[in-house]
Amino acid sequence: MIIGISNNLSLKYFPFLDAKVKAEDGVNKKFLLKCKELTEENEEILLTNDLDKADTVFYSKSKSTPKIKVFFSANKDDLISYTSKYDELFDIYPIDSLEFKPVDFVVDDSCLWVVFTSKRAVDFFFDRVNSRFFCFKKIAAVGQKTAEHLSDKGFKMDYVPDEFYGESLIEFLKDKERVLVVSPVKYNKSFDELENVRVMPVYENTISENIRFYRYDTDFDFGLFSSPSAFWHIKEAFGSFDFAKRIKRIIAIGKTTKNYIESCGFKAEMPNRATIYDMFEYIEKEV
Repeated sequence: MIIGISNNLSLKYFPFLDAKVKAEDGVNKKFLLKCKELTEENEEILLTNDLDKADTVFYSKSKSTPKIKVFFSANKDDLISYTSKYDELFDIYPIDSLEFKPVDFVVDDSCLWVVFTSKRAVDFFFDRVNSRFFCFKKIAAVGQKTAEHLSDKGFKMDYVPDEFYGESLIEFLKDKERVLVVSPVKYNKSFDELENVRVMPVYENTISENIRFYRYDTDFDFGLFSSPSAFWHIKEAFGSFDFAKRIKRIIAIGKTTKNYIESCGFKAEMPNRATIYDMFEYIEKEV
């Protein structure tokens, strides 16, 4: 099957493809985000800009595309969500740079405080543990999005840091009893300095298997990075920081990501709040 696409079509109007998909040169790579499996040969569906030879066509009546080029590195779910929201405002170049996988863990039921460092920490934890675990325990969340995710599951927060950085939480936890921090494998090592805190990783960030399909040869006005991994996975996959050298202004989601990018020799900016939404709002105000 051949699907024709006009590149200025918003991603939100393109369907998910549950098949092996190959894209011809020139097809906007944002459409790859909605393909279950990418391939370079033996495809079941071919994506093309040649609408005349297509069996099915997806096109936009709009004749122009946004001029501001935004390199956007994150996991696939966030890439789809925010590219669909902003690709009519910016010319977005997404890169599927990381994915998340569970790791084995043993639950410490003796804790009095449970701290979740991300929405994914919540999801991977609840894959193994039911809500009865939280009887007589207090709950803290790093970031409003994590707190909202827990609230959606019916939990009331006992503490959410005013800032989106780990330092506020660490200061708060210093005098608390028996704290369990639910986190990814790579976490803020400042937690290890607190004798009352035990860190329990429940998932890890790994390089996406599809990252090789998202190579770009152009310059960018902005580059958005959702985590340190969203930056260094690209270097690991492609062997250099060439992508970063072609970005005029690098935007990091928060302080940890900013510090990592600057440790690699690049200047980075960040919004006031550590969310992808705020990164896009930040650059919207700058253009």
